[in-house]
Amino acid sequence: MPQLDVMTFFTQFFWFSLNFVFFYLLLLHFIIPLITINLKYREKILQSLAIDINKKKENASDAFNIYDNILLKTFSFFRVYISKILLFADSWIVTNLSKISVESFALANSEFLKIIVEKSLCLYILNNKLKTPSNAVNWSSLWNKSRVIV
Repeated sequence: MPQLDVMTFFTQFFWFSLNFVFFYLLLLHFIIPLITINLKYREKILQSLAIDINKKKENASDAFNIYDNILLKTFSFFRVYISKILLFADSWIVTNLSKISVESFALANSEFLKIIVEKSLCLYILNNKLKTPSNAVNWSSLWNKSRVIV
């Protein structure tokens, strides 16, 4: 087995031991103190909350009032925060849509407007000119005029 080869076993064992000691010291001096500080901080918060609840426990409605106040503060904070996010998103969408419309779809928008003008002119001609009693309408001149307008 190449893992137990006499030539490489000592170097593998040496580097494994060195890395293990390094990570153990790193864990011991940096990671574990942060975890203990966090746990102690949480314990203090829970104790202060328990003391506050025990003080207010005389009246059952006070506990519900505290809970309601906490919920109201939380909801009002998130309502303001979400409204700010929505306003920012709305302004971002409006500016980007206008940029895209101007930059990317300028040719398509002009062609679309041309088609709309042609259709509306044709509808106008069909609705108004066909209702006239004289049938002497020069359709080719009207079509050329509509193409010049667009």
